[in-house]
Amino acid sequence: MESLRKSLSRLPAWLLSIVTMLVILWLTLAPKPLGDEPPSLFEGADKVVHGLMFGFLTSMMLLDWERKHHWKKAYPGRIFVCATLSATLGILIEFVQAGMGLGRGFEYGDIAADTIGAYIFAILWLCLPNPLRGN
Repeated sequence: MESLRKSLSRLPAWLLSIVTMLVILWLTLAPKPLGDEPPSLFEGADKVVHGLMFGFLTSMMLLDWERKHHWKKAYPGRIFVCATLSATLGILIEFVQAGMGLGRGFEYGDIAADTIGAYIFAILWLCLPNPLRGN
């Protein structure tokens, strides 16, 4: 675990958050990011994916914050700020989709999924130990 921690510590500040955000922007704003025939999983799978994307973004922001602060545990206020920023990005994306006119549309269900995912991951971050931190 120590070698992974050292490797992650060498990365530029906020790199993981920025890369995650760019991937999310591509997946949510490109007209057909997965091609003409997106995968068909189960009804509501897109909402699960939204929750996972914005939860993962919350986690990457927290991981970047802890890396930047020498692996000090993020305090609850910081954790919920990151979740709020992640959820806010999800909301903004929905409004951008509504105005783009490229086949993407505004959905309240996506906003709910983005927000729920961001906060579930924040709660998990708060409650679960981080082996990189040594606790």
